[in-house]
Amino acid sequence: MSESPSTLPGNGAGRLPPALSGLIPQRSAGLKLILVCGLALLMAIPALFVYGVVHERTTGQIEAAGAVSEGVGGEQSVLGPVLAVPFERTPNPLRPAQKTYGIAIAFAEEGDATVTAHVEERRRGLYLVPVFDAAVSFTARFEAASLRSAVPSDATPLWNDARLFTGVSDTRGIRDAVDVTLDGRRLALEPVDANRAEPGAFAISPRAAVALAGARVGGLDVAEGAINVTANLRLSGAERFAIGPFAKDTRVRMTSNWTDPSFTGGVLPLTHNSGQTANGFDADWRVAYLARGIPGAGADLDLGVVTHYGNRDMGVRFMREANPYQSVERALKYGAMFVGLVFLAYFLLEVMSGARAHPAQYILVGLAQAVFYLLLLAFAERFGFDLAFAVAATMTVLLTSAYAMNVFRSARYGLRGLVILTGIYALLFSLMRAEGFALLAGALASFAAIGLTMFVTRNIDWYGAGDRPART
Repeated sequence: MSESPSTLPGNGAGRLPPALSGLIPQRSAGLKLILVCGLALLMAIPALFVYGVVHERTTGQIEAAGAVSEGVGGEQSVLGPVLAVPFERTPNPLRPAQKTYGIAIAFAEEGDATVTAHVEERRRGLYLVPVFDAAVSFTARFEAASLRSAVPSDATPLWNDARLFTGVSDTRGIRDAVDVTLDGRRLALEPVDANRAEPGAFAISPRAAVALAGARVGGLDVAEGAINVTANLRLSGAERFAIGPFAKDTRVRMTSNWTDPSFTGGVLPLTHNSGQTANGFDADWRVAYLARGIPGAGADLDLGVVTHYGNRDMGVRFMREANPYQSVERALKYGAMFVGLVFLAYFLLEVMSGARAHPAQYILVGLAQAVFYLLLLAFAERFGFDLAFAVAATMTVLLTSAYAMNVFRSARYGLRGLVILTGIYALLFSLMRAEGFALLAGALASFAAIGLTMFVTRNIDWYGAGDRPART
C-alpha cells in the first residue's frame, strides 16, 4: 500500500488537513531534526527530578555527619599555647575606684606542632563519616619581655592572674587530660568562660568558636630570657582538623593513615606526599611572622583570628574525593548535552538507515537516559562511583542499542548504535574524571558531533520536497 501524501512526517498514521497537506513538506528531515532538538531540551526535565533525589541524599549525608559528630566532636580547630596577663586602668584619677580592664597577650616567638591522626570511617545508615583520633604535641618558645611590653604604659598588670592558654573548637572531642609544662613545671589547666566581663575574659570570634583552657603562671613579671612551653593533647573529631598559627613563626607536621586528604584553610602545606602511598600522607606547613599578619604581642588582641576558618589556619579535610553525590551531581550538569548527543546519534542512525523513528521512540530513549542517572546514584551509594558508572552505563547502552536495532530494523545499525553510545558514555565518564579539562573535552566533543552530523547529512533533502532518501 502506498503512503498517502497527507501522512504526518515520521508516524505513517496521522493525517494532515487537506488545506495544509500542500504547505508542509512530507517526511521532512529538517522538521524532524527541529523536533528532535525540542525533545532533547524537554528531556532535561526528568533530570531535574533526579537532581532533587541527589539533593535529598546529600542532605541525608550531612545529617549523618552531624549525628556522628555529636558523639566524637565535630570539625576541630586547635589553638597552641599563648601567654596572657590581665591589666587594669584608672581612666579618671579623681575616681580611683572606677577601673577598666584589658588583656595583654604574647604569642610564642617560635612554635612547632606535631600531629598524628588516625582516621576511620563510621557507618550511619547508608553513609560513611570519616572520624579521626589525633595526638597533638606543641613546643613553643616565648620571650618574657614581649608579654611585659604588651601591657599599656598607663595600665597596671595583674601578674597574679597571668595565664597560659590553649584551646580547641569542640571540647567534647578531648579524650585525655591536657599535659602542659612551662620550663619543666607542670601546669594544671582549667576551663575558661570567655564571656565573663572581668579580668581573664577574652574576645573570641563567634566563627572561630574556640573553647579556651587556662593555667595560672607565676613569676612572669620577673622572668628573663626564653620561656619554653610544651603541651600534649589527644582529641577526636569528624571530617576536618586544623591548627592556627599560634606563634610568630609556626611550623606544623601532620602524619595520618588517610590516603585521600583535601588540604584546606588559609595556608597550604609546603610539602606533602598525599596520593603517592597507600599508607596515608605526611604534610608540612610553615607560616612566617609577616605571612601570619597578626601582631606578636599587644593589648586586647582577638585570639579568634588565629583559628579563623579558612583565613590563616592550616587544615586537612578527611573526605573522599570521589564523593558519590558530588560525582552524580556533576554528571547531571552535563545532562542536556548528554541527552542531546544521544538524540543526535539516533537521528543520524535514522538518516543513514532510511527508517523512520517516531517521536515517542525518542522520548523513550530520553527516559532511559534519565533512569541511567537514578541507577548511577543507587549503585554509587553501594559500590562507589566508578563501578556504579560502569554497571549503569552498560545496562543503558545495551538497552538503547537493542532498541535501535528494532527501531531501524537492522542488526548493523544496532551495532553502530552500540559503538556510538559507548563512546558517548565514555566521554561523560572522562568529563567526570578530568575535571581540569572537562570544559575543553566537552567543547571539542560537541564540535566533533556537529561536524559529523554535517558530514553525514550533507546530501539530505532537508525540505523533503522530492522525498528523496539520504545518501550515506
